[in-house]
Amino acid sequence: MKLLWFLSLQLALWGCTCYAAYEFDVPPYALRRAIQNCCNSRLLRVLKDLEEGHSLTIAVVGGSFSLPDRIGADDVWFSQLVRYLRATYPRANITAINAAVGASSAGFGYLCLDKMLPPEVDLVFLDYGPNVVNWSCDITGQHQYYEQLIRRLLAYPGNPAVVAIEQLLPNKKPMYMYSEVTASALYRYYDMPYISVSTGIYRLQALNLSGFAEHEIRVPNRVWGFWHYNARGHKLVLDMVVYMLQSATASNLAGIWPEQTDPFWVDEVPGGRTHTTLLPQHPVKQPLLCIMPDELHTYVDSHEGWEFGADDPNKRKYGYISYHNESSGADNRLLIKWDPSAIANADAKSTSFVLILVYLASYSGMGKATLSCSGGCTCGVQTINANITNFSISQVRPVSVNLVASSQSPGSSAAAACQVEVVNTSKGGKYSKFKVTGFVLAEMYPGREKEIGKVAFMNHEGSVRKATVG
Repeated sequence: MKLLWFLSLQLALWGCTCYAAYEFDVPPYALRRAIQNCCNSRLLRVLKDLEEGHSLTIAVVGGSFSLPDRIGADDVWFSQLVRYLRATYPRANITAINAAVGASSAGFGYLCLDKMLPPEVDLVFLDYGPNVVNWSCDITGQHQYYEQLIRRLLAYPGNPAVVAIEQLLPNKKPMYMYSEVTASALYRYYDMPYISVSTGIYRLQALNLSGFAEHEIRVPNRVWGFWHYNARGHKLVLDMVVYMLQSATASNLAGIWPEQTDPFWVDEVPGGRTHTTLLPQHPVKQPLLCIMPDELHTYVDSHEGWEFGADDPNKRKYGYISYHNESSGADNRLLIKWDPSAIANADAKSTSFVLILVYLASYSGMGKATLSCSGGCTCGVQTINANITNFSISQVRPVSVNLVASSQSPGSSAAAACQVEVVNTSKGGKYSKFKVTGFVLAEMYPGREKEIGKVAFMNHEGSVRKATVG
């Protein structure tokens, strides 16, 4: 075995690639344990394109574990990876997108993926594990969303390589409570490589090795204890990603991997994708609109008593804000409209749609509102209480929407537009505020309306963060 790996590394060095100097902090046996299901034809194609100096786009989609928390953006594992790849493959033209959104879930990634990634992307890292926690080992709505997200990414125009990252949860959570229990079955089913940071570091912590304890790899959080990685924690994640890429390259050059066909395609039939999902199908068939704060104004028809802005200390949570004063006797009404063209990509026979209102929930001054539909659509009236304890986070309210028959015809007039009205019904005083940060429209599988609760998703700031690195 040692001879085989020696030959593999020699072949890698005799090839065109000269690896940039890299020093691993994770010991070799932990690196080996962390790399799972490597490697498939898509990942090997990406490595070949890097070697040949092509233009590639790489991205990370996920939650806050791929964002900086009291560290510099350059210290995040993804930013470090981009620097490593550019140093290792200087002829390649690498575009990098960090599309992570704090406290977001797989549902948000699936419904808003078009806002996060361009059509052509070559390598995508998925980092949703911490927010798809498997508390009871059941297959939840988020795991079903996650499978849809995986399938949607694998079917992207450029057939990107998709690599999942399963993070180590903090505060000594037992391994059976990790999303990885369920997600690893998805990765095997779709022949996806994945990196188990949890497996790699869990034993190192159990052995009390210096440099891997919670206080050494994470920043403290006043609510959750230790949570996000510090600069060293991000370096440990980077170690595992680099080890996977180096191992795949060396093994491929040594001829260990035979010629592969694309694992997402069945029986080498062009256009024949994997015929069925592994998990029970989620009730959402496909996303149609994902409207976040930056374009919400284009769908707002009137906003009497509402103003667009960000009133949080960091000026990041933008949306339409209303402060209701009961003594004024006036209702603060926000009218959102979308026309029949919004459902142009839906099945022509579809009768089931869901509108998901995104709003700010907080302990600080938040009140209540009602949501209703009119014009080209109808829906049940919703009462929304945005006051919660301890946290300030975006939440969603899904509601089944029925389209008026005439609104679906190509020649329908502007009057057939669907109108969604949000009215601030707070009593005023201390709890008088309501903030709308966006909405999502999706097509549901017919007859699945009773599963409306599964349509929920998480996103923290109500927006998509798309940053090009370098």
